[in-house]
Amino acid sequence: MSTAVLTPAAAAPVPVIRLVPAAARLVVRAAIGVVSLGLLTLVIGPRLYPFQTFYVRTGSMSPAIPVGALVVATRASADDLNPGDVIVFQRPDRPGMMVVHRIDAVEQRASGPVFITRGDANASPDSWEVPATGDGWRAVQSIARAGFVLGWLDAGTSRRGWLGSLAIVAAVYALIVIWRSEDS
Repeated sequence: MSTAVLTPAAAAPVPVIRLVPAAARLVVRAAIGVVSLGLLTLVIGPRLYPFQTFYVRTGSMSPAIPVGALVVATRASADDLNPGDVIVFQRPDRPGMMVVHRIDAVEQRASGPVFITRGDANASPDSWEVPATGDGWRAVQSIARAGFVLGWLDAGTSRRGWLGSLAIVAAVYALIVIWRSEDS
């Protein structure tokens, strides 16, 4: 019995163009990184830095601040606030409800100064008065449509969906890493 050794003919290597897939992977990773960093900043930032984020649920400040906008506010003394400034405050007749409105006027009452506020889309000032004492929140930036994401993350019913989405993204990333290591 003899053993024959077969040597296959050398095949020409198939040219592989990896420039486009590499660039696409880089763009996708950068986008995921930017989105993750942005969400991390929105979630952890207010705990570490002197700003707070609020999302707009009504059109009372349209068109300057549309529905679904994310408002970034910093601490400000009531003495530093003037008519025309956009402030975020707790609605006096509904505790726990935050309102983003513009200061229309500052008036003096027996109890001290008060802000008269009004939404840009409203024809008349608000029915309440906001005490103009202590510190409050001055809106410094608004990001259109970003509040929808924050509102979705904040909703109690979406927490499971958010965690599920995070788990799916982690699983897909793990599969990509595994498949890439098998190709090497």
